[in-house]
Amino acid sequence: MSDDERYARFHQGGRWQGLPVQVRDDAAPHFEPVTARVFRREPAAGETTDTLPTDAPDILMFGVPNTGMMAGQPTNVFLLGYVDQGGPLMLVDTGDHGSEQALLDAIAASGIDLPRITRIVLTHCHPDHVGNATMLKQATGAPVWAHPLERAQIAHFAKGLVVDHWIEDGETIEGDGFAVETIFTPGHSPGHVCIVEPRSRVLIAGDMISGFGSVGIFPPNGSMRQYMDSLRRLLAADEIAPFSLTCPGHGPVIPATRAKIEEYIEHRQTRETEVYDAVVGGAATLKELLPIIYPGILDHLSFAARSTLQANLDKLVEDGRLTRDGDRYTTQG
Repeated sequence: MSDDERYARFHQGGRWQGLPVQVRDDAAPHFEPVTARVFRREPAAGETTDTLPTDAPDILMFGVPNTGMMAGQPTNVFLLGYVDQGGPLMLVDTGDHGSEQALLDAIAASGIDLPRITRIVLTHCHPDHVGNATMLKQATGAPVWAHPLERAQIAHFAKGLVVDHWIEDGETIEGDGFAVETIFTPGHSPGHVCIVEPRSRVLIAGDMISGFGSVGIFPPNGSMRQYMDSLRRLLAADEIAPFSLTCPGHGPVIPATRAKIEEYIEHRQTRETEVYDAVVGGAATLKELLPIIYPGILDHLSFAARSTLQANLDKLVEDGRLTRDGDRYTTQG
């Protein structure tokens, strides 16, 4: 049976045929095979079909619903491994606590038995990524990997979760017949890591990259300076061995990783200039700057907007371009 036939009943209207995975209003379970796209793509210049990594593990992407600030932006949860062989699988991220049943239903709909999950790896521990980790660890007995700088996030958002393995910078995590590489990418969260499957060169980006626009930065546990450095770290990794595509923490798969990272860097630099120019123009406080930088912001995104604006201001102060006196900002000199 082809992949098209196998998954068609879970993706009415051709949803999985390169289209964004969305959680419908009824929260019906959705999943799609990611690696099928890598192997079906046209060979790049100088590449033949014989060189495509057909021995890479399967990657399945599940979109599960969110509430609160992330409402309307399902979290992507990923399963890696050789699905048809019936062996152990690795789970990357777990979704929001409120999505527990939707995630279990989606895994069941894929035909995968829950006990096959033998490793749980967390890109970071914000509530929409760590929310189901305790439940899944209890249900499967799978050990959990996370970066040690996520301890505060775990204590706040995943009380009771015991992390079995603290991820070291650049650590390789072994799966069953495959392994994934980690890239330390702080900024969105102190201990954020990206996951790379080295055979297919698929980047599982967590919240470094989004399919729904830009990424929020939330001081004091988020840093714009670190985030920009992490984007450049991903560019450097792509220069050494290009990523085939990006699986973001939210939204559809992104086929052109390098172009997206470059777009992000340009967007952040442009935003920083806008903030600086607004201060030059006389807007001295975050309250005064917000309607200038984010006009017409939706209510449920206002916290992310305020936080990211604060992160921009913090970086401008760190760079010595602005000074801060209480809640007021002025240009140097």
